Amino acid sequence: MKNGKNTVIGFLIASLVVMSVGYALISQQLQVNGTAEVTSTWSVGITAITEGTATGSAENKTPATYTGTTATFDTVLKAPGDSMTYDITVTNNGSIDAVLNAITITPEENGNNAILYEVTGVSAGTTTLEAGTTNTITVKVEWDRNVTEMPTIPTREITVVLNYIQK
Repeated sequence: MKNGKNTVIGFLIASLVVMSVGYALISQQLQVNGTAEVTSTWSVGITAITEGTATGSAENKTPATYTGTTATFDTVLKAPGDSMTYDITVTNNGSIDAVLNAITITPEENGNNAILYEVTGVSAGTTTLEAGTTNTITVKVEWDRNVTEMPTIPTREITVVLNYIQK
């Protein structure tokens, strides 16, 4: 009986070896290689700012300037109703179309509330910036004409963040 079991076990082991060798002879390893390259570019930035269009006796305290991501102006307002309007150009020099995802306007909390800011020319979610094109954002700073007293705080800063994303 023991001899019969050993014969069966030996036969099974031999069969397993023969099947393994046979499988190795008829199997084939396949290899897939590939490379992907991104050739598009993302380049959205500020490319110009006007010196401002004055209303009343408003004037620039310093010349308006810009870098790739920042536009800066410093306006002097001398009387209620005075205003200065700046046009800021945003250009898509990349090859990927963009859309304005969000506009965040943050006026200085402790500043003069008689100084008003208005940002126009673009709308979040709808303003697109195709590759090679420009958008113009208009920022108007104005001394509220309804103010009847001199403000105790003479200045008010604003920060406008334009968040463009891939279209």
